[in-house]
Amino acid sequence: MTDDPSVAESAAKVPRRRRWVGLLVVFLVLLALGGGGAAAYWQFVDRKDEDPGVTACRSAGFVVRAARGEVVPDDEVQRVGELFQRSTHEDLKSAGVFAAGAVQRVQNPRASPATADFRQFNLAAAVPRLIAACGNHQVTVKG
Repeated sequence: MTDDPSVAESAAKVPRRRRWVGLLVVFLVLLALGGGGAAAYWQFVDRKDEDPGVTACRSAGFVVRAARGEVVPDDEVQRVGELFQRSTHEDLKSAGVFAAGAVQRVQNPRASPATADFRQFNLAAAVPRLIAACGNHQVTVKG
């Protein structure tokens, strides 16, 4: 053991410094977690209060896929069509219901082959109208 006070003094400072660094690291981790949690919360709250038509726009890519000839599940078309139907925005309601109906008519296996071109034409016309209506509400329709 030494009686030198400088050695004893430096040994006492090390734990205090480590404590501050540890507290700082814990604070920064909690701040990061809290900020991420708050961002997720606000995004969830915003979507919960969102108009059904705007919510439907986020899932409306099936219209673009159907216009390209892909087969879309009927339950998806039905679900999104119902969301458009409940919209309070008239432009989304009109364009969305028309587009969902056009997809249903194109994919109807019992439909007359004689009107297939007309049904496909209506669907092709519905796509840009739906994209524009959703764009007016800051949603990009991805297909």
